[in-house]
Amino acid sequence: MTPTTALVIEWTSVAGNILFTYLIGREIRVGWLLGFFASALGILLYAEQSAWLMAALNGFYATMGVYGWWSWGRASEDQAIRAMTWPMHAWTIGIGLVVTAALVLVMQAIGLEGEHQWMEAFITAFALLATWLMSKKWLENWIYWTVGDLVAVYYNYLLELNGYALLMVVYILLAVVGFVRWRKQVAVGGLQFGASK
Repeated sequence: MTPTTALVIEWTSVAGNILFTYLIGREIRVGWLLGFFASALGILLYAEQSAWLMAALNGFYATMGVYGWWSWGRASEDQAIRAMTWPMHAWTIGIGLVVTAALVLVMQAIGLEGEHQWMEAFITAFALLATWLMSKKWLENWIYWTVGDLVAVYYNYLLELNGYALLMVVYILLAVVGFVRWRKQVAVGGLQFGASK
C-alpha cells in the first residue's frame, strides 16, 4: 500500500468513526452502518502496520456494526438506556483485565511480535466490552470507551498513526457528550447512576 493510499484510508476511517460516534450518541441507528464501513477500513490500515490484534478488533467492530444495526432496530422495552450496578462494574473491569492478560498470552503463544502488546491487548479488551455495552444501551459504555481511548491515543502515536491518535482524542470528547446526553435520559426514566432497573 502506498503512503498516499494509507493516508486516504486512515482519514476516511477517522471521518467515518467520528460520525459513527456522534450518531450513536444521539441514538441514530444508521450510525452503526458508518461504524461498519469505518471499521472495515481500519482492518486494512492496522494489517498494513502488522498490528494484528487491532486489525482483529476492527473486524469485531465491523461485526458489531451489523449487530448494533439489528439490535437497535428492534422495538422493545430492553432497548431503553439503563445504568449499570456497582457489582456489574466490578465484573466488567475484572473481565477486561482477564481478557487483556489472555490476549497477551495468545499473542506470545502464536509468536505475534510487537513492542506494545499489553497496550494493544488492554485497548482491545476494553473496546470489546464497551462495544457490547453500547449495543445493549448501557449508559456506562461511554466510560469504558474513554478508558481505552486514553491508552489508544498514546498507542497510535507510537505507531505514527496520527490521524487515529487524533481520532481517539475526539472519541474521548464525544464520549463525554454521549455520557451526559444518555445520563439525562436515564434520569428522566427514574434511574440513578450506578443502579439498574
